[in-house]
Amino acid sequence: MEAPKVELCTPLQQLKDEHVSLRADMNLFYEISEEIESDSGPTVVLLFSKLYNQVSAFTKKLKAHSKREDEGLFPMMARCLGENDRTIENMEFEHEKAEQHLQDFLTEAVRAGATLSEHDAQAITVYAVQAHATLTQHFAKEEKVLFPLAEQILSADEKKELQQQFQMQ
Repeated sequence: MEAPKVELCTPLQQLKDEHVSLRADMNLFYEISEEIESDSGPTVVLLFSKLYNQVSAFTKKLKAHSKREDEGLFPMMARCLGENDRTIENMEFEHEKAEQHLQDFLTEAVRAGATLSEHDAQAITVYAVQAHATLTQHFAKEEKVLFPLAEQILSADEKKELQQQFQMQ
């Protein structure tokens, strides 16, 4: 049986809506990653260039989204949940893990530079695949657990404050 659908306030709905766009971008770079893993020859290096551009653009969008959660939603929820609750700590850890995978991908790609081989491209692509897996699970957790929980525990004033913070970013 599916949990009843919770009506989210504007800032929480905004975060959830951002997942739709981020997920579409992630799926695009995941498809390219799969092609890189299954292809061979010069095509791999060409695909890798395309993947690098996708991951770079995605990382910028993700950072903006994560900032709204890390600086707005998470501290607010942590105060409500209390110091013994690990929910927010786990969410922050997942952010760091996903961002580290993306950063590793970008760093290794730059390090390989023009000398990038087919093997390098395939090895470095693993970081993009790991970021995709981490974020897919993370977004699902936020949508099924975190956002509905926030809707319940945040006061009307906190939700209003959150909305004002998002408008200033």
